[in-house]
Amino acid sequence: MKKLGIRLGAFIVALLSLVILGSFFHTQFVLSALPVPTPVSFSDNISTTLSDILGLAPLYGAIMGTGLLIAFLIAMYVTKLAPSLRWLVYLVAGFVAVIAALLIMKAVFGLMPIAGARSMAGLLMQGVAGAVAGYVFTRLNPVPSAHTA
Repeated sequence: MKKLGIRLGAFIVALLSLVILGSFFHTQFVLSALPVPTPVSFSDNISTTLSDILGLAPLYGAIMGTGLLIAFLIAMYVTKLAPSLRWLVYLVAGFVAVIAALLIMKAVFGLMPIAGARSMAGLLMQGVAGAVAGYVFTRLNPVPSAHTA
């Protein structure tokens, strides 16, 4: 039961890191695409970023959480083939989960739902947020021992 609590806690922190970083990247790409010369003060940038984190968190978190859950379950089995690369497997799983979720939504809805991911660079940065979540998960979730069942 303790291991389940640790894994759940690691997953929640990883998801929070994805939501915060993904929202941050989204905001920065949207602000950088404003018509020139639209000045954005530092305080406006911070306030917009915080507003986006709070605004995106529920739906973005639910969708990305579902994607991460599927990806991490697959990664759990893949790491049995390459246990020494566990951190890399989860990093890639997080990256792929976010990119796949966004591209599936684009295919279903006909447009990219996250405005900051409408460019290739923005999409890749969303993937980086997922990769960070995968890495965070491995750092907080201890390696399963062969002695524990």
